[in-house]
Amino acid sequence: MSDIQSADDVLDFNLSDNADDAGPQDEALVDEGEHDAPFDVTEVPHQLATGDPHAQVDVHLALYPTQGPADDEYVHLFNIHRMKHISLRALCRLHDNQQAMSVITLLSKRHRLRLDDKDCVNVMANPNLVPRLAPHYLDYTLYVGSHHGLDAALPNVDIDHNWTAKLQLSMANWFWPDNAINSLPFDPKGCMMYIGTQLDDQMWIAMVPNKFFDLQDPKNTREKLPVLAHKHPAVEPKHAHMMVMFIAHVLADIGHFGQGNRTINLHLTDLRHLHQGFLNCWHPWVTAAPQSWKVDGFLTQNALVGITFQYGQNQPLLLGRNADLERHNWDQDRKYAHICQVSFSLATHISYLNVNGWSAIDRTLIQQANPVIYDKPDDDPTQEQVDLADLPLVDEDGFEINVYNPDGFCIPRQKPTSFETCGALLDLKKVHELFQGTEDAHGHVQNEAAGLMLTFACRVMQLNTAICEDNRATHCNVDDDDDDDDDDPMMPNRHLPALLGISSQIYNSLSHRVCTEAKFHVVQLGMVTSMFAGSSAKTATGKCHWEHRVKFCEQGMPHVRFSQKVSGDGQPQTLMHPDLRTGSMIYDWVICPLLKMWSHPSILAPIKDVLVAFQPNIILELFKCVTYPIMALINLIWGKHVEDLKASKIMDPCMIEFMSMLECMLNYAHTGNAAVLCKKLMDRAWLSLGLIQDGFPCLSNTFLAHGSLQSGQIIMHSNSWPVELAMHCPLTSSKRCQELTYGQDHYKIYEACLAVHLAMDNVPDHAYVNVTDPPLRAACYIADIALKVYFDNVKQLVYNKVMEGLNPMIDANDPVLKCTTHDRYMALSRWMDEARPLSYTPGVLSNLLHAVAVPDARNFQLTPSVLGQKPVSFLAESILTAITLATGHCKPPFISGGNFYHVACVTVKEMKSIARRAGVKCQDEKCFLVDAFCHAFESLKLNLGAKGPTSLITSTTFSQNHSVGLLALHASEDIQASDAHGDWSALDIRLLTFESILHKVNLPSEWKLSYLSAEQAPPYVTDAYHFVRNKYNGSKPLYQLATLCAMVCMGLIPSIFPPEKISYPSRKVQYEAYIHDLDWATRKNCKGITAAEPFITMVIGFIISLYEPDSPISHHIQDGSDLKLWWAKHTAKGINAFLLACLGLASVETPSGFRSAKWNINICPLPSSMIQEKHAEVVCLLKTGGRYGGFDAVRYLIGTKAADILNEKHYIYAHTLPLSLLQQPSSSKHGHHEVDDGEEALGMSTQVSSDVRRVSHQLDY
Repeated sequence: MSDIQSADDVLDFNLSDNADDAGPQDEALVDEGEHDAPFDVTEVPHQLATGDPHAQVDVHLALYPTQGPADDEYVHLFNIHRMKHISLRALCRLHDNQQAMSVITLLSKRHRLRLDDKDCVNVMANPNLVPRLAPHYLDYTLYVGSHHGLDAALPNVDIDHNWTAKLQLSMANWFWPDNAINSLPFDPKGCMMYIGTQLDDQMWIAMVPNKFFDLQDPKNTREKLPVLAHKHPAVEPKHAHMMVMFIAHVLADIGHFGQGNRTINLHLTDLRHLHQGFLNCWHPWVTAAPQSWKVDGFLTQNALVGITFQYGQNQPLLLGRNADLERHNWDQDRKYAHICQVSFSLATHISYLNVNGWSAIDRTLIQQANPVIYDKPDDDPTQEQVDLADLPLVDEDGFEINVYNPDGFCIPRQKPTSFETCGALLDLKKVHELFQGTEDAHGHVQNEAAGLMLTFACRVMQLNTAICEDNRATHCNVDDDDDDDDDDPMMPNRHLPALLGISSQIYNSLSHRVCTEAKFHVVQLGMVTSMFAGSSAKTATGKCHWEHRVKFCEQGMPHVRFSQKVSGDGQPQTLMHPDLRTGSMIYDWVICPLLKMWSHPSILAPIKDVLVAFQPNIILELFKCVTYPIMALINLIWGKHVEDLKASKIMDPCMIEFMSMLECMLNYAHTGNAAVLCKKLMDRAWLSLGLIQDGFPCLSNTFLAHGSLQSGQIIMHSNSWPVELAMHCPLTSSKRCQELTYGQDHYKIYEACLAVHLAMDNVPDHAYVNVTDPPLRAACYIADIALKVYFDNVKQLVYNKVMEGLNPMIDANDPVLKCTTHDRYMALSRWMDEARPLSYTPGVLSNLLHAVAVPDARNFQLTPSVLGQKPVSFLAESILTAITLATGHCKPPFISGGNFYHVACVTVKEMKSIARRAGVKCQDEKCFLVDAFCHAFESLKLNLGAKGPTSLITSTTFSQNHSVGLLALHASEDIQASDAHGDWSALDIRLLTFESILHKVNLPSEWKLSYLSAEQAPPYVTDAYHFVRNKYNGSKPLYQLATLCAMVCMGLIPSIFPPEKISYPSRKVQYEAYIHDLDWATRKNCKGITAAEPFITMVIGFIISLYEPDSPISHHIQDGSDLKLWWAKHTAKGINAFLLACLGLASVETPSGFRSAKWNINICPLPSSMIQEKHAEVVCLLKTGGRYGGFDAVRYLIGTKAADILNEKHYIYAHTLPLSLLQQPSSSKHGHHEVDDGEEALGMSTQVSSDVRRVSHQLDY
């Protein structure tokens, strides 16, 4: 009951000297199918592929007691965690008694499995334990033709009424299997097309370079043959259409038409005609093809060659007396004279027999079969010939005394009459010795056949020598007329071996047995994960897949099905070692010697040294019991959620990921391939750390609460979930499983759900600290995550487009062009690294401009939008509108091929849920969402440059003093200044060039909510400033005046107060002139009036909040709410109602306005019509006053004394005006004292300002 199936030695048989060493694997993905590649027990199913895999070297390092320093805290905690040992017998008892909860609690501690002495057998001390090297199997074959056409698919017979083939040209987009890529004598990128089947073989055609068919060309090797510029082996769609058209042309030419369906049935004669049509029609057809088809050289520089392969498990070989029949079958299999290369995989079972009885073999029979007998193998120089008559059968310990034939093989002298089979496993601490070469004089290990066991590689070399000698002798005696079809122009190359070893692998034969026809059994395919993730499937196909998986798991969980397959008597427990021009030659000179080779002492002895033999059935217990904790936990989760799944409820994404990790561990238990383990995610949970370091899974209490395990609950801690930094998305292990089952769109939505789910539970302390409302803060953070995904989409779009232009110039001969290309690439790389790639920060925008600039460009230009200037809320509203439309993913700002649309849909859904839970009314829900997005826009510095006016900067002619980079920097600064949404600084502008920012619609960079001291401000105050930030639109008159007044205050401080003692006039008509002429003073013991930046925030916020009817402050005033804290907070810095009167934006209505004024009673805001008139006059003064425009505007709006202070502080430039304009006669002031509506006074001011404007204009010239 316990063989050992020896691992596949996949070999290439080089028939026409075109084979070469295997090249690197292509990264293309393939859907798992039946018979699609040679069996590889270590292969990771694409359903369980991870983007952050463990390296296999991690497993190798864990075999030795060395422990380096831990880079991460969770690794350190794992290392110091106490480890216990548990025996296999204890696990078996838990399994047999179905103590699921007890075995699940084992996962809360580190454990290492212990095998007792009674579980193993000592082969060195028991003469009745002998190795068995049988049976043998053919696992896989691949044929590559050496000529144009379909030689690889044609048998070496003229007629066979059972032979059929099927053309299926609708499946041309199939991927060539990953495991078969290295078996080809050329790089398959972009040239492989599936065309159907013949018998059980898959038929493919490959477009190979024309040099491939020239055996004398020295460049006809895999490394030197041209390679198509494509990412994966599948032929491009446009090329596939050409190839299908050629096949259709040949079918029409030979008079064979399909049966009106997607499959065309062919008999042997039909396929021969098709093959001949390939030979006769190819060159004429290419010549007549449209010229546009031949531009890229695909048709003219390549030609078709046929390829077939079959993956068939356990096809028996060397079946006793059937050798002649097997040899005949190989002869008829193919016409090997027209085959370039045959790749195949041989499997040999290695087991130990515990013999209960022996029967001696007749000595006469042994001597008749072996006339010469030696006492030692042929590789021992001390061997001597012996006579069996003088040699005992066994030694004093009962071990058989071995004898050998001249080839070095052991001659059996007795045979077992009764026995039982014992299983065996490899000692992983010794197995590397099988592949270890010898050291040279410098200490370097020499092993030419990397991937093969060293002793096997040596024997393959000897076999190559024998094949080549026989092949040369055969070619010397061949008459040219003996085979009209053999038109090869040369003998096989003497410098290339006929037989090329590729790899060796050793695995338990149970891994083969539980597979039916597909490469993987169901426990390896992530079935439960895809079932958990499929309840949210949107498409009909996805729902069908999900329903199938639910039904499948209801009838039997995958791991239960596996246990049933390996239960009962008669189960294999072997390790399996999977290993000319005519079929009989291959059979006699290659197949048979390779299979017999395993019994040679030089190969068998090293393998025996690394094997550990077990008692019967122990390996079965290992398979079932060691994985029992994982299976029990899967069953627990399944039991808790099966009803939810039947009700189509959407599963918690964290639970889906946990299930995926559990299934990945099951796969690792069967394959030992660390690539199935998601490193960062599963290390943090200790799952992969336990598997690799201890050989037993373990769960961290920081990932899953141990107390919940004991109670049968699953409570996960989702904080600090690992994130993929490049894409700002959480790491997952279920990605490929979901994509292959339900499609990429399904996974994108799922990934967004997971990101949002994690964000809601783990809002960082430093995120949006100025947002005091917890629900809004959570919504802001979710919007922030979504927008980072948008940034990634934009980056990828720009990168792809720029690299399309750069790639052809990278290898240019022109050194100037090459240098320019390099500079652009480096600028692109720097821009790609920016966290805020859509900001107008010069360092960011300049790199973008430099990257996209054409080398001979004389300008940098941003494309304007037909929408004109829009506030940041416009983008938020566009997103909200687009996701409600069926074609919303095609609308701006979504990018084709990006995943921001899916993320935005999920983000908005979750933000709405937050709003509802917070009690936000339905009519206010949209405002809540827009507000959250606007917070995120501000935090991420997202500018709407494309929605602003044209930003065109024309550079001067390039010279040595003006590099492209410098021009790009200047252009970015000018673009930022000219764009309405570009960042700008009040401290940089002051009032010297205020007219240059009149087009700006956004707040200055000094405007920050942090100046509010949010911990002291009541919610309605912060709400007011949030309102200002989100609704600010600098194109409105009020907003521009508020900004100008804030900059005036910034220049006046600390002289921001009126005099402490003032003597105000008795008549209201005199109030305005009096205030206009007041001095500006400072106050003692006033804090916070020396820093300029806070005044930008507070003055702008104060003015807009009081003047905008929809602001929270205006609503409080209308409701009669208490605003004492609002007034107190601002009055402490001199910002109050009287300041607004001094700034020319309000009017004093009663004498109390000079003492303790009340807003809207003692001091009232100017009506909007007057605000607009004053704004128009200020803008006119700024634009026409030249360098003195700021002085004129301040004097007009606020007064001469304020203008003089700002002049002294270099905020504006002053000029001397005629005295008659600076000092109006007192009579003119009192001539209208009875006028109370301000119209006459306004007319006077307007007249004065007109005179000022005229004079300043004259002074400029």
